[in-house]
Amino acid sequence: MTAERQTELIAAFLSGRDAIRRFLIARLGNAEEAEDLLQELYLKVEHAEPTDVREPAAYLFRMAQNLARDHRRERQRTRKREADWASMQTVTAGTQAVADAPSAESAIAARQRLAAIRAALEELSPQCRRVFTLHKFDELSHQEIAKKAGISRSTVEKHMHTALKHLIARLGRD
Repeated sequence: MTAERQTELIAAFLSGRDAIRRFLIARLGNAEEAEDLLQELYLKVEHAEPTDVREPAAYLFRMAQNLARDHRRERQRTRKREADWASMQTVTAGTQAVADAPSAESAIAARQRLAAIRAALEELSPQCRRVFTLHKFDELSHQEIAKKAGISRSTVEKHMHTALKHLIARLGRD
C-alpha cells in the first residue's frame, strides 16, 4: 500500500476508533479485552503490507472481527487446557473437587500436632506406649496385642485406657 493509502487507513482507524471499540466489546463482552484488541488492530494497520484497500472502514471492521474471533478461540483453548490440567491435579468426590494436597497452614499444623502426640507418647511407660502403638498404628486387636506382648487382654485394655487418658489430658479431645 502506498504511503498515501496507509495514511488513509490510519485516518479511517482514528475516526472510527469508538465504533470499532463498541464493535469489539459487543463481540467479546469485555471492554478491557476490546481495548487490547483495538491496540493490536492499530499496530496491524500501521505495519500492514502494501495492498489496495477500497473501503477502509469495512477493511478495519473485518480485521477487528478476525481479531475478535481469534481471541475467542484462544480464550476457549486456554480454558480447556486449564480445565484439563485442573482435572489431572484434583480428585473429585461426587461433584465436589477435593484438594489432594493440604494447604501449607494445614501441613504445618499437622506436623506440630504429630510432634505433640509423639512427645506425649514418650511420657508413657515403654509397655503402655508399645500397646498403644500396636493398636492404633499397626491396627492389631486387643487379643492380638496380648498374644504378641505376652500379657493378658485386661492388661492391654488397662494400658490403652492409660494411654488414651494421658493423650486427652495432654492434647485435648481434638
